[in-house]
Amino acid sequence: MINVPVSKFANADSPFTELFSMLKNYEVKSEKFSTLSYSTKKLKAMYQHADNAINILLQGLQDLGKLISPKAKKEDVKEHAVNNIGFFISGIGNLTEALNVLRLDADYVLKERGEINY
Repeated sequence: MINVPVSKFANADSPFTELFSMLKNYEVKSEKFSTLSYSTKKLKAMYQHADNAINILLQGLQDLGKLISPKAKKEDVKEHAVNNIGFFISGIGNLTEALNVLRLDADYVLKERGEINY
């Protein structure tokens, strides 16, 4: 039998937040403070991609709401479909939150480095 170490997740109900927190590379500045340790070029790209992804997700959610709203009033919507849409929207919300935190972290480090146009 293989023993697999059990991990404790800080954000078990928010899988994207958990994933993004594990993927970030940090540089420890002090005992209470750490910062992202990517090159300025990579931070700018991360910031721009996160910003674009957030906009796409939010526009998609708005359009999904517009599409579903008239359908739900006119047709019998099955309960499982509504539940699935709820889980999907919750996941998209968590992904948007995780992307926003990544963008804010990148923004902070870029400003600390004196970057202004990104």
